Amino acid sequence: MLRVSEAALTPVLVDDLRAFVARRVAPEDVDDLLQDVLLKVHRGLGSVEDSERLMGWIYRVARNAVTDHHRRRRPHDPLDADAVAAEEAAEDPPARRLAAKWLVATLSDLPERHREALELVELEGLTQRELAARLDLTPSGARTRVQRARAALRDRLLRCCAVELDRRGQVIDLTPRADCDPCGC
Repeated sequence: MLRVSEAALTPVLVDDLRAFVARRVAPEDVDDLLQDVLLKVHRGLGSVEDSERLMGWIYRVARNAVTDHHRRRRPHDPLDADAVAAEEAAEDPPARRLAAKWLVATLSDLPERHREALELVELEGLTQRELAARLDLTPSGARTRVQRARAALRDRLLRCCAVELDRRGQVIDLTPRADCDPCGC
């Protein structure tokens, strides 16, 4: 097993992680969550086998910590998709803003069961197991419903727009096709 040293946690990386966390949580929670991330990284650093994947692993630890943080502090009111898209638009590049606009418009066009599943899992942060309990489905049925809803969205997007993703799956370019106007892009 290849051992990765703690020297990999440079001040620049810590600053980048702080910015990453700060974009996703309330300002008063940043330091506590960052400390939690650094502690998890410190504890798990010896188990990293491939040093080329170290950065991805560190950011996955950070993403998981942010997700856990939001699950613990889940709001009781449903999220407004328009408000979420507007908030993210302030910091997102134009292609991601366009994708968010498309997503809000297209999500409402999905069949009710698919729209509801995606809103509960993606916007409200329910786990698929919690979704299953809420909608009286089996865990497998909830997973299938979410997968089908995501696939339906992906198919609609690819029919409507040319999409370019970076290696992490983030939208870096989105160009509406000339023959497609229904999505409002």
